[in-house]
Amino acid sequence: MKKYWLVIAFLGITGLNCSYAQKDKEPVATYVQQTADDLYKQEKLPGVFVAVLNNGQKSYYNAGFAVPDKQLRFDSTTVSEIGSITKTFTAYVLMAVLLEKNILETDLILKYLPDSVQQNKNLDNISFLSLMNHTSGLPRLPDNMKPVNEKQPYEDYSSDNLFAYLKTCEPKPDGNSNYSNLGAGLAGVLAASISGKTYEQLISEYIFLPFTKKLHGAAGNGNKSQGYFSAIEKSDFWKMNVLTPCGGLQYSGTQMLDYLQNMCFPQSEKSKTIVDKLTTQTVSMNSQIGIGLGWHILHLKDEPTIYWHNGGTYGFSTFCAFVKGKSKAVVVILNQFNKNAAADGLGVKIIKRLLSED
Repeated sequence: MKKYWLVIAFLGITGLNCSYAQKDKEPVATYVQQTADDLYKQEKLPGVFVAVLNNGQKSYYNAGFAVPDKQLRFDSTTVSEIGSITKTFTAYVLMAVLLEKNILETDLILKYLPDSVQQNKNLDNISFLSLMNHTSGLPRLPDNMKPVNEKQPYEDYSSDNLFAYLKTCEPKPDGNSNYSNLGAGLAGVLAASISGKTYEQLISEYIFLPFTKKLHGAAGNGNKSQGYFSAIEKSDFWKMNVLTPCGGLQYSGTQMLDYLQNMCFPQSEKSKTIVDKLTTQTVSMNSQIGIGLGWHILHLKDEPTIYWHNGGTYGFSTFCAFVKGKSKAVVVILNQFNKNAAADGLGVKIIKRLLSED
């Protein structure tokens, strides 16, 4: 999962210091569809999918195809890899588990790891919070990750491999937020071990069941989009094994908007407590970009705060964003690898357009 940590694409493509200028005040639907069409043509993408929550209404847009070979278009039920947006789900379920077990997010993780790993005192200062805001000092990926299949880089990395690495690793925290797939994956592993449930059970129990009143799992859904590594080379969905919590979830537009709608307006006091914790800024990257727990935070002049995350796998480039206390959210799915700048740019343009209505 590549990560454009400082979001240079935002600064260069979307002009964050400039207010949105409506094109003849066209309707939101027209703007979103035209902007998606333009990106599809400019980037020569297999397909573009956009899901929008605006003033309580959910709308879906597409350009190109989810499965080009069959000329199948995206719809609200089409399942795609969401990549590192998974980290926001992981932060949510970890915080839910910690609250239930009366554990503080600032508590240290060492005593919750296997006995053999606890012997490594280099891990002494890592807290749950530092895993969620990327200040743990853990590297982006463990150095004992040696994939057999380079197109499935996570498939062979098991819990045994993870704990073997943690026994000897030496984190290098520097006070800054340094993006770590390893740290986010470990956050999910800890949530599962502390709760006594699998990661998949935690996602169902704490997110999709309470958010939507029914389970919208991707398992068994044959309506999947086809990812592309390049313009012509197809890519299979990743099998992420123990590091699934850092980027292995696969969802539809409907599921993602259900999720983001609850982030805008939590449906219970417990959920509100979790969302408030996750969206509290803990690190400042610069005057415009901060880091919460799982979420990145975008401060625009004279605009409400935007909470966002993006993601990338070998088949997809993704982006999502929402505004707390407002019915404003967007999801962008491009079914091609290494198109994060395009996905980020489209997503920010749309969320700014939604905010321009207020």
